[in-house]
Amino acid sequence: MNILLIILIILGSIITLIIIFGFMSPRIARFERSTIINASPEKVFEQMNNLKNFVNNWSPWTEKDPNMKQTYTGKETGVGALYSWEGNKKTVGQGSMEITKSETNKSVTTHLKFMDRGEADATWTIENQNGKVKVTWDFVSDNGNNPVARIFGRMMDKFMGGDYEYGLKKLKDHCEK
Repeated sequence: MNILLIILIILGSIITLIIIFGFMSPRIARFERSTIINASPEKVFEQMNNLKNFVNNWSPWTEKDPNMKQTYTGKETGVGALYSWEGNKKTVGQGSMEITKSETNKSVTTHLKFMDRGEADATWTIENQNGKVKVTWDFVSDNGNNPVARIFGRMMDKFMGGDYEYGLKKLKDHCEK
C-alpha cells in the first residue's frame, strides 16, 4: 500500500507542477520572422492578398502534404477570402485561413482556425527599405486559461518558426524572379 501511495503522491506532484508552470506561462503566444525582398511592394502584396497565390507559390505547408484537400470560398482577394484545408494529421492537419484585414501594399491579416487545436492570427507586413521591402510574418495566439495550451504556446516559435522562414524564402524567390 505504501508504494501505491508514493506513486499517487508523485503523480499528483507532477500534475500540480504542470498546472503551476502552465499558469505561469504567458497567455499570448507570439513570434515573427522577417526577410528582405528585392521587389516592389505591389508585387509582394499581390502574393499576400490572394490566398491562392500563398498556397500555390510560397506556403511552407503545401509541399508537406501534396494530397491535402484544399477549398477556396468567398472573395478571391482581400477581406473575406477564405482557404480551408484537410490533410495528414501529422503534417498539416485541418483548418481554415481567412483574410480579415487588408491594407494595400502595407499588410494582410489572416485569422486561422486549426479545428481542434485552437485559433490564431497571422499578419504579413510590408515596409519599404531603400527600394526593397522588408516582409515580416507574425503569429499571435491567445491560449486563454488552459495551462497545457500555455505550455505549448511557449514552444510555438520552435514548432513553426522554421516553416515561417522557409515560407518567406519561397516568397522572396518567387517575387525576385
